[in-house]
Amino acid sequence: MTIINTIAEKLIQKKSVIDDFFIQKFRENHAFFYNSIDLRHSSYKISAIDTNCYPAGFNNLSNSGKIIAENLVANFLSKNFTSSPKNIFIIPENHTRNMRYLENLAIIVEILQNQKCQVFVATYNPEIITKTVLTLENQSTITLYPLQKISGKLAIENDQKQNIFADLAILNNDLTNGIPEVLNNTTTIVSPPIQMGWHQRTKSQHFTIYNEIAHEIGTILNLDPWLISSMHEHCEGVDFKESIGLECLAKNVEKLLKKIAEKYLEHGIKDAPYCYIKADNGTYGMAVWSVSNPQDVLEINKKERNKMNMLKGSTQTSKVMIQEGIITADKINNNPCEPMIYMVNGEVAQNLFRTNNSRDDHISLNASGATFYNLENLPQENNFIDSKNNFIIVYELIAKMASLASTIELKFLKNL
Repeated sequence: MTIINTIAEKLIQKKSVIDDFFIQKFRENHAFFYNSIDLRHSSYKISAIDTNCYPAGFNNLSNSGKIIAENLVANFLSKNFTSSPKNIFIIPENHTRNMRYLENLAIIVEILQNQKCQVFVATYNPEIITKTVLTLENQSTITLYPLQKISGKLAIENDQKQNIFADLAILNNDLTNGIPEVLNNTTTIVSPPIQMGWHQRTKSQHFTIYNEIAHEIGTILNLDPWLISSMHEHCEGVDFKESIGLECLAKNVEKLLKKIAEKYLEHGIKDAPYCYIKADNGTYGMAVWSVSNPQDVLEINKKERNKMNMLKGSTQTSKVMIQEGIITADKINNNPCEPMIYMVNGEVAQNLFRTNNSRDDHISLNASGATFYNLENLPQENNFIDSKNNFIIVYELIAKMASLASTIELKFLKNL
């Protein structure tokens, strides 16, 4: 608990300065509609390790989390619109058979409908050519409409064959495969913006920006910024299937492991350094590999090559980020867990936790067998209870840093 309590104490002392910092930064860089942030917390450091701009998983929110999200949505709409949008579209992934994902959409619809507007799930999935009603496992339904673009505006057709135009489109598709024609050059406001899709966004750029913010926060708190960040390197021109670019990858793994070892020595940490190799523009927990030696890269086996070679939608991995590995000290029911923070309008809607009894404390828990909790339904066997308030304010700090980093990232992506 040392790092959590240390940061919490410093945050309480500098609360007004930290609050002013984020107010000013988000005034200059408007918060997106939502984010989700994956954290890793060891006993000696805590950092964001992934920032999702088009998050799923809202079906894991508790009732109180949904109420907080509704209030934050109201703040987002009042901040960004002179009059509240009448018609809001949600543009989803093409997952018509993934029940968990559809439940996530249903909760986003529910949260938005409480803003007294019409909400439609409008998809560019080529399989959806007419209004389609899908039944969820709890026997509720979700309706999908084919997305159109009419005179540059996003639209759907209602049951009376009338066109309904979106005042706002909430994107819930990470655009790994690129921007579809229907979204290209639209005049409809889309949030988060289409530039944040994985067709051009990179994790390495995001965490370069995040680490700059960590340096600013570290200065305010008189804290080594490494304690609230993770170091990284990156390589381009990698082809895992053909074993191309592995020398560059091994060299950068060696470079990063040396940097981590130096930091461990500085802070008296006895753990063995390790790192993750991640697709630089990927999500869904795909193409993630934990290594502790550059030789692991040069001797990669066929199974690992296949795992690292392809992303969602059969997109091939060509760029990778090598990210400092952070052991998770958090546990629920004696299983390793990692925090997932759900954000709306740059503020925390709810702290969730992902556990996985098939994984250890070194590797990602975003895999088959994961179970989700929130602060309200935590089992008694966990390490959060005694310092719950400290965890909450530290999680909020890290999550807001990551959310802010994504908004600053947009400036760079708009110029591509």
